[in-house]
Amino acid sequence: MKLKQTAIALSLTTLGVLFGSTSAEAFTFKGHYSEAEFEALGIEIPWAAETRIGLVGTGEHEINIHDATNSSQNRVQANYDNWVSGQAVDFSLIFDDIAQTLTYTVAGIEISKTNIGVSNFSDLLIRTTARVDGSSMVVDNLFLTDSVMSGAIAANSSAACSGGVGCSYWDSEYLHIGNIVGGFTLTGQSTMTWLDGKKPTRSQLAYQIKLVEGEGDVTVPEPAAISLFSLGLLGLLAKRKQ
Repeated sequence: MKLKQTAIALSLTTLGVLFGSTSAEAFTFKGHYSEAEFEALGIEIPWAAETRIGLVGTGEHEINIHDATNSSQNRVQANYDNWVSGQAVDFSLIFDDIAQTLTYTVAGIEISKTNIGVSNFSDLLIRTTARVDGSSMVVDNLFLTDSVMSGAIAANSSAACSGGVGCSYWDSEYLHIGNIVGGFTLTGQSTMTWLDGKKPTRSQLAYQIKLVEGEGDVTVPEPAAISLFSLGLLGLLAKRKQ
């Protein structure tokens, strides 16, 4: 009876080791890239959420979710014309991995794209760009929750244009978050600034949250933990025979 009780206790301890060892790796900040460095990575981006300044008075969209083609047939969009230089604007991006739905909210305006055909996103790349002299684009105060954990991302993505000559498509910055597991919610703030009389339009001042298809890394239990219970029982049986 004593041997049986010890074996049960040992088995429970071993199960604790096994369950404790089987856990998904936490999402991580993986660094910053320039536009050229991002291009060199060759990463495919099936979906993205975007915020920008449209042409005032034209009804042109400022908020959208689009696929790799960015065609109007595969894009959902909304208008927002209340940008204020230097004022932070709240946003959130939610991915429902069961319904395969992306929901993007900026300044309380919500848009959603359903049946996106992707069940897992492993990485987020937040791209900021500023192409008019005296303008800047900052995305910060980031907080991410996935199926494993919740936590703040201390880093930000930012771009600024100065020098009096303007900037180009290549003057952008990417912030990379990896190892995301399952559905997620990303929240943060964006702040656009510009000089009086030099308000940028369209993608001259913008940010995108680019999503990479895939599954987050998973840590597998160590083989030693799997055999721990059997080894323990062998030791107890040998001792009893003695």
